[in-house]
Amino acid sequence: MKLPPLNALRVFVVAAEHLSFTRAAAALSLTQGAVSRHVQTLEEYYGATLFTRQARGLSLTAEGEALIKPAREAFQLLNEASEALRLRQSDLRVRMPPTPAMRWVLPNLPDFQTRYPEYTLHLVTQLIHDKPFNRAEYDLAVVGMARAEVAPDLRTECICREKLIPVCSPALLNGKHPLNTPGDLRHHTLLHPWRDQDTWKRWLKLAGVNGVNPESGVTFDASEYALHAAVAGMGVTLAQVSMVTQDLDSGRLVMPFDTVLETEWSYYLVYPHELAELPKVKVFRDWLVAILAKSEASSWLARRGY
Repeated sequence: MKLPPLNALRVFVVAAEHLSFTRAAAALSLTQGAVSRHVQTLEEYYGATLFTRQARGLSLTAEGEALIKPAREAFQLLNEASEALRLRQSDLRVRMPPTPAMRWVLPNLPDFQTRYPEYTLHLVTQLIHDKPFNRAEYDLAVVGMARAEVAPDLRTECICREKLIPVCSPALLNGKHPLNTPGDLRHHTLLHPWRDQDTWKRWLKLAGVNGVNPESGVTFDASEYALHAAVAGMGVTLAQVSMVTQDLDSGRLVMPFDTVLETEWSYYLVYPHELAELPKVKVFRDWLVAILAKSEASSWLARRGY
């Protein structure tokens, strides 16, 4: 496919819009002679006259009229595509489950915006992990999985292993049924962060507790809902350490017992190999890993020597 000289074509479009080589030269920061030479080059390429020179200015010939509309539309499409590509480089689209978004990203979003004002972060919250990775919708995804799923076109990096601790409102500690030992959970509502999980059963077994029904209580579709219920004093839930550090520090939640359930579940950062070296991807990856490392280091578990 042979294309006309694009620079000359661009000059022709501007000259056709102004119907003046002088005004076109001013718009393009060129000399009038340079504009005339570009138009002459294009006329030689097509073997046709594009402008009629008149005393009061220019007018398009029939050949010029036939060329101006598709040329203008072609440059408009190119401009739109270039702008979209430019914005794509500054737009950072991240998909993650609601609770990590609420607990990891949102509280630290001002820090990200201050450090990296050149990027606009778009959070897409979604409970179910897309398969395959939806490149059209996001650049990176935070995915919770029992084990890493290896895909040849994707980079899968573990950023946080699951450590579950019991948390509740401080009002429950010394209420009608104090929480002095794990066995006292029989008097309280167990809040289940996810459906079809046996984490309470496993935690109770690890704590050596009998007489507490691990399937009783209230079940939620997302950890965030269970945490809100716990803050409201509705019961006791199991929570990922890195997601409740701020609540424990502020006293909104307390950790009644020290038993920690380490599961096979982990959170992974997933993104295509071809995006790995993009500055925006590297920036978000390093920033999120640093946030999680800081959260782990300042957590109650770290303070207690875990």
